[in-house]
Amino acid sequence: MDEQIDTFLAITGSSDNSVAKQFLEMAGGDLETAIALFFEHGGAQVGGNGSTVSQTADEDAEFAQQLQREAYQEPRDVRDADSNAHYHDTLVDDGMDGFSFGGLGRLMPQNAPTLAMFGNGGNRGVFNQYEVSDEEMSDDYEDDYEDEERAETAADREVRERREHRKKLADMFRPPFEIISKMALGQAKTLGRQTKQWILVNIQDNTDFRCQILNRDLWSSALVKQLVKEHFIFLQYQSDAPIAADYVQFYPFTDYPHIAILDPLTGERLKLWSENPDVEDWKTEVYEFLDRFTVGKDSNPTVTHKKRLDPSELTEEQQFELAMKQSMGEIVEDTDAVEIIEGDESNPIDLDSDPEVPEADGLSPEQRLFAEIKPVSHEEPQDPATTTRIQIRTGDGKRVVRRFGVEDPVRVIFEVIKATFEQVSDRPFVLTSQRTNLLTELNKTIQEAGLKNASILLEMSDV
Repeated sequence: MDEQIDTFLAITGSSDNSVAKQFLEMAGGDLETAIALFFEHGGAQVGGNGSTVSQTADEDAEFAQQLQREAYQEPRDVRDADSNAHYHDTLVDDGMDGFSFGGLGRLMPQNAPTLAMFGNGGNRGVFNQYEVSDEEMSDDYEDDYEDEERAETAADREVRERREHRKKLADMFRPPFEIISKMALGQAKTLGRQTKQWILVNIQDNTDFRCQILNRDLWSSALVKQLVKEHFIFLQYQSDAPIAADYVQFYPFTDYPHIAILDPLTGERLKLWSENPDVEDWKTEVYEFLDRFTVGKDSNPTVTHKKRLDPSELTEEQQFELAMKQSMGEIVEDTDAVEIIEGDESNPIDLDSDPEVPEADGLSPEQRLFAEIKPVSHEEPQDPATTTRIQIRTGDGKRVVRRFGVEDPVRVIFEVIKATFEQVSDRPFVLTSQRTNLLTELNKTIQEAGLKNASILLEMSDV
C-alpha cells in the first residue's frame, strides 16, 4: 500500500498521503483507477486544498462503499442525517446504461431475454451492468434533466451529481455490448460452422476487479473490437449465470478473467488466457493464431500420405485397368501402394470410368459410410505391449477410458461406441482428435492414425 501511495503522489503531484489513501480505497486498491478518479475531481486543484479534498474524498469514499454494497448485496447503513437524500435517490430511476441502483430500476427488468447471460448478483451496478438501447437511455436522461430544470433542490442536485459520477464509472468499466453475441454456447458453435468464425469466450466474475480491468483496457480498444467482429463470435458470460453452466462444466478453469478460443467444428479449446493480457500482445497472439488456423477442414493444409490399395477389393475391370497401367510403366511405386491427397477433390483416382450415379437413399457419402459401421462389442484387450489407452470425452462431461489394440483399425472405436454407449443409441455422432474427423481414418490402424494414448471428443451430430 505504501508503494502505491508513493506512486500516486509522484504521478498526481499531490503531497497529501491521506488523499492518496482515500482514492486508492475508493478504487479497490487499483492504482490506475485511483489516479483517474483523482483527476476527475479536479486534479491538482483538489490535491492542493486540504479541506476540500477531505470533504470530497470522504463523500466519494462513502459513495464507492455504497456501490460496493449494492454490487455485492451488502446491507445499506443509512445515517439519519442522510435519510432524505437516500430516500430520494431510491425513488428516482437512474436510467443509466443498462443498470440501476435500487428503486424502480430494480423492479423493472430491462432487456429480459439477455438476463440469462448475467449472474445472480442482485442489483445492477458499475461492476454488474447489462445492456439497454441508446434510445431508452437517452429518453431517461432527458426526462430526469427536465425534472431537475423545473425545480432542483439540494437533494436533487446531490442525486444528479452522484448519477453523473456513476455514469463516468460505468462508462469506464462498461462491458463491450456492441460485440457480444447474445446466445448460448451450442448456438454459437452452430453459427460458427455456418459463418466460418471461431468462438471467443470470456468468463467473468463481477466480484473480481481484474475482470473490470479487462473491460476497461482490452475490450474497450477499437482495434480489438474490429478484430473480434471480423473473426469471432464473442461470448461474455458471468461465472454464475445459467447460460455459462455448460462452458464451466466442459471447459474447467481456475482463474479469472478467463478468455479462450474454441473450434466450432470440434469444440476443442485451442487457445487460453488466464490473466489480463496487454492489448498489443493479445492482438499479436490472435493474429498469429489466425495465420496458423482456419475454420473448416477443407481450407486447412492437407497432409499427403500413402494409402494401401487391396487389389482383391477391385472389380475385374478395375484390376485389368490397374494391370495395364503397371505394364505401361504408369505406376512406378509398389503395385499395391497409391498416393492420394485426403480431402482433395480436384484430382480423384479414376479406377472406374463409369459416371457416378446418385444414391437413391439421399445420404451423403459421409452419412452412408457412418451407417455402414455396425455396433460390435469387442472384448477389451489386456496386453500392455500391444494395446493403448484411449480416453473418450462425451458431451455430458463424462470420460471413458478403454484399451484398444494398436493394430486395430479406427473402425473398431466406432463399433465399440455404437455397441456400448447408451447415450448414442441409433443417433449419428462425430469423433474428432486434434481437429481431425476420425470418420476419414476408418481403415487406418490406431497407431497409424496417431491415436496412441489419445483423447477423443465424441459429439452428437445434427444430421
